[in-house]
Amino acid sequence: MADKAALIGVVGTVGVPARYGGFETLAEQLARNIDADQARLLIYCQKSAYAREERSAVFANHTRCFVPLSANGVQSMAHDALAMLHAALIARVDVLLVLGTSGAWALPLARLLRPSMRVVTNIDGLEWRRAKYGRPAKMVLKVLEWLAVKASHRVIADNAALLPIVSAIHRIEPVMIAYGGDHIMVPPAPGPAPAGHWLAIARIEPENNCAMILEAAALAGVPLIFVGNWAANDYGRELKSRWGRSPGLTLLDPIYEQAALAQLRQSAVGYVHGHSVGGTNPSLVEALFCTDRVLAFDCAFNRATLHEEGAFFDSVATLAATLAQPDSGTIPVAALQSLRNRYLWRSITGDYLRVTSLTPPGSGA
Repeated sequence: MADKAALIGVVGTVGVPARYGGFETLAEQLARNIDADQARLLIYCQKSAYAREERSAVFANHTRCFVPLSANGVQSMAHDALAMLHAALIARVDVLLVLGTSGAWALPLARLLRPSMRVVTNIDGLEWRRAKYGRPAKMVLKVLEWLAVKASHRVIADNAALLPIVSAIHRIEPVMIAYGGDHIMVPPAPGPAPAGHWLAIARIEPENNCAMILEAAALAGVPLIFVGNWAANDYGRELKSRWGRSPGLTLLDPIYEQAALAQLRQSAVGYVHGHSVGGTNPSLVEALFCTDRVLAFDCAFNRATLHEEGAFFDSVATLAATLAQPDSGTIPVAALQSLRNRYLWRSITGDYLRVTSLTPPGSGA
């Protein structure tokens, strides 16, 4: 490695500390697990997501740069593009780590401005497959994904089941790097906690089968706490109106405080995961660090993440029946430990350093 640690620009998140989703958690954990003498991170953040007093330029001995645009929705295309151009032209980073494909239209220009810059892109879980997008949006997402792949030196897929799909579509060999989950192992918040409930945590979208989970829990007559952004769209609002006062069902708004989530996780009897698209969904990996009972929607991505452990469902009837069975979805001790070892952030960090060519092949993090 050179005397001066390489500079990695991290683009595509709302920012750190994480308050939104999987990419934000990834960026935060990279910052917390990478020593500044290994690499220097420049993490681009949405300015409006943090109060004025929270906008320190330093985070975990790395650097933050605030962008005056939203990192979500249509505006994310401009947010990420602006960050990329700043990284190439002003910060002059050695490596650009792109999380998602929103700003991919600007990648060719960024590379033109800084030809020596290495570009590594995590293309997420094939966003154009999500049911929430209409046909025009799906076409745009497909084009952005194509551009991201063509303009990147290496492409990351976060799930083994994605590898053959990405290879077939783009004629490349992506690198498989999942998410970590051990960051959720914190002391629970003090105070009384619910007990004996099943837990689900998800963005409230059709492809996450939220309606199926609620209906199955009601049918099985088991208590369920479901944490999600119910007010974000018509789908969520309709579900909250229908199920919000049902006996045994507790629908909570998003919780980002890890201690509060730990209280719910550690007192739950098991975790229900309804995601049907994407790759390695972070909430499923996180669940493995707080329970030995996991019920997951039956799809290739979830089976790959769990290595066929736990139990799987594909309908209201099968989920209701599984919820009602004692010890359903229990993962044997040895298998659970093996899964946890696969999803440690320190190991994930080492994978990211290697794919950006900042550590020699086979070396540790």
